[in-house]
Amino acid sequence: MATTTAGHEPGAPGRLEQLTEAGWVLPTGVPGLLGQTAKFESVLNRLQAELTAVDPSASTGPAWYPPVVPRANIDRAEYAENFPQLLGTVHALKVGGAPEGPAAAPAPAARAETDVVLAPAVCYSVYPQIADGTIEEARFFDAVGHCYRHEATSEYGRFRAFRMREFVVVAGQDEAWEWRDAWIARCEALFARLGLKVSVQAASDPFFGPGDRFMRSSQLQQNLKYEFHAPVHETDPGTAIASANCHKEHLGERFAIDFAGEGPAHSSCMAFGLERTVSALIHAHGDNLDDWPDFG
Repeated sequence: MATTTAGHEPGAPGRLEQLTEAGWVLPTGVPGLLGQTAKFESVLNRLQAELTAVDPSASTGPAWYPPVVPRANIDRAEYAENFPQLLGTVHALKVGGAPEGPAAAPAPAARAETDVVLAPAVCYSVYPQIADGTIEEARFFDAVGHCYRHEATSEYGRFRAFRMREFVVVAGQDEAWEWRDAWIARCEALFARLGLKVSVQAASDPFFGPGDRFMRSSQLQQNLKYEFHAPVHETDPGTAIASANCHKEHLGERFAIDFAGEGPAHSSCMAFGLERTVSALIHAHGDNLDDWPDFG
């Protein structure tokens, strides 16, 4: 689900300019919003192929989901209760009233909230597919899509618009835990092969209900979330490029998914921030692709 960034100072001075001059990114003038060049996309495509190859569910590649999701799904997952400052809503301009005469100007446009919001994570498009029913065996999903979080920072790596690749399992309690732990080991091996030095750190997300200090402490004690941290610029002590998460039965309850008559299904996900991971690879291997290790 959500990946976070360790608290530290904004990105190294000039890092965005360096990446721009080296032909990796295309600044838009808005903090946290970047375009990516063909050079950047070539690495991202290689990374995607690596992720497909390490998925044990024999996925032939991810399903792509749209950058917006029904507001009803986000409300059902209780995202807005926990991350209201990050959620991006979609409004449409509505012209009210007809002109009273041939020379009259149209009535001012009003912004009306629509029935969709910007997707904060890809997995919120997965659970509704099996909602309000019973599954008899574990269900596996491989999903990718464009996401948005309203980050108020200019720190490089803290993207507002980004792509996320998520592997998800919805199953019984033991299988969900074992699946998550196996992905942690698999990711450590993957990042080592890609030449990334990562640290694995326990973390918390308040997605089980309104977050407070007790809830975060409880999550840490239960080892529900681990993040993989790697630097994305010289002064960066580590940015979360991926996370392995156990949701317990929270989303099974919220989406009314029963597992084999045993009660609410448990779920886990392995989430990769694609732009962040590519940024970590660039920092690790430099601007010349000819000098990079052979992967993908």
